[in-house]
Amino acid sequence: MSRRTAKKRLKKINQVQEPALQSPVSESAAAAPASAAPTPAAEPKAPAYEMFLQYQNCEFVIEEIGQRILDKCAADGMDSSALKIYVKPEDHKAYYSCAGGNSFIEL
Repeated sequence: MSRRTAKKRLKKINQVQEPALQSPVSESAAAAPASAAPTPAAEPKAPAYEMFLQYQNCEFVIEEIGQRILDKCAADGMDSSALKIYVKPEDHKAYYSCAGGNSFIEL
């Protein structure tokens, strides 16, 4: 394709898109005071689900493990920021590492 043809196509595309980009402002929106606060957007809700870990006739609830670890961090005075949890069901332990240190809990 020659440059001239490509330029013509781009010009046509731009001409078609320009009117769509320029939308007129309605009179009611222009008459509204600028100090009006915008309405806050609704926060997206997290999907509701339950997660289980099953291993050799044992079942563990993941949310319960996480809550127990957070409680233990608070009881030990650890900073739970950057918390990482590693569940090792064959040992029946959940290991965790955070900014305040690392340890484990029995499952």
